[in-house]
Amino acid sequence: MIKLLLLHILLLCRLAAASPAVDQTSLLAHRWNTQGSNYPTVFLHGILGWGEAAPLFGSVYYFGGACQNIVSDLREQGHTVVAPNLGPLSSNWERTCEAFAQLVGAQTDYGIARSNRFRHNRYGLDYSGTALLPGFASNFYGDTAESGRIEKINLVGHSLGGSTARFLTHLLTFGSQEEMDACASAGVECSPLFWTNKTRPLVNGVFAVSGVHQGSVVDDFLHTNGGLLTLVKGLTSTIVGVNNINNEDVIWNLQLDHYGLIQKEDEDFFQFMNRICESEWFLSDSTAVYDLSVAAHDTPLLTFVQNSPTTTYFSAAGVTTRYILGVAVATLQTNLFLAPFANLIGSYSNDSLAVLGTYSKEDWRQNDGMVMLASSRGPKSGFRDFQMDIQADSEAALVESAPTTAPVKGVYNYVGVLDGLDHADVVAVMDVVPGRVDSLYRNILKVLNALAP
Repeated sequence: MIKLLLLHILLLCRLAAASPAVDQTSLLAHRWNTQGSNYPTVFLHGILGWGEAAPLFGSVYYFGGACQNIVSDLREQGHTVVAPNLGPLSSNWERTCEAFAQLVGAQTDYGIARSNRFRHNRYGLDYSGTALLPGFASNFYGDTAESGRIEKINLVGHSLGGSTARFLTHLLTFGSQEEMDACASAGVECSPLFWTNKTRPLVNGVFAVSGVHQGSVVDDFLHTNGGLLTLVKGLTSTIVGVNNINNEDVIWNLQLDHYGLIQKEDEDFFQFMNRICESEWFLSDSTAVYDLSVAAHDTPLLTFVQNSPTTTYFSAAGVTTRYILGVAVATLQTNLFLAPFANLIGSYSNDSLAVLGTYSKEDWRQNDGMVMLASSRGPKSGFRDFQMDIQADSEAALVESAPTTAPVKGVYNYVGVLDGLDHADVVAVMDVVPGRVDSLYRNILKVLNALAP
């Protein structure tokens, strides 16, 4: 018996020596009885965010802030990681189409049915020849058996990016029958994103960090009280004003060309933003702010999205409030600019939002300064507890904290609360010292890589 045990230990040591970079990931896969996987990971930013290619002020990354680039750091560790640029004020549908176009190197196709409904052009920016993941494109264009083909991808989304990840997974799994029918009626070719006859799973894992799966009551409050216009104009004007004192290179490509909302040559960005906020589009149901409202999650524009039965979903929630006597109050861990929103969420009531009554007040009022705990855990279809220390500072601690049974596909596996991180902290966008969330994102990729292929 002792000899067998020694042989087993020796075998594990040899495996570790042969591939030290994946040792603990292999142990996590072993814990879940899988062989593990190694697919590229796509990072999706939230509202008013930006992709890796266009850092704020030329040097501030959405994932990492001014002192580091988390996406680049992960790439240097041997991971294939990309972060496309999505419309900062656009709906999840449009952001999904934009992400797909950048991943496969194609012209952005928003769909015939969608463009007819919201009266905009079918096509947007063209990324032909500049695919972020050329191997993934081979699933839709050319010879799918060619070498280097990427069979699946993983998605990591923050805030609205978590919702976008779910949209993208849905369309890559089920397609859109409405868009297929519209293309058939028009006698034109449909974007592969909308194909309904996909023959293989394309998204292996999704990890939502402080995701807005059921909206945020901040959005509903601002809609009701007329503060949305002031907030959006104020935030964008401030950020762009700092970045662009001379009104030259604008920080965001708003990607609203398909609505005809393009900055004119004699128009500075402040004037451009005023025109956007006064446009028919801004008050339409095809914006990020619409998708962020709790009320919108009862409408067909959002309820059609389903979890994929072949994808493993994870979620983690930020909480920097303290629940006392029926209300949640911002703690000192909450950034000053988020504290008013944290306190608003912590005391918000609205009888017209029936979903608020389906959870305890504590679940709806505890928050990270922007998103409620209940919303971050998962969509209305639900979640299951899958508690693990996703912020563990060592690989061994991560593996030890993980449940011994594998995460379930097709449902959000909620790993727990992110200790001490508010909605901005979790992506380190305001950090002046790098490294605070390094272990979080390393662990997220370890978890995704431990999933069965």
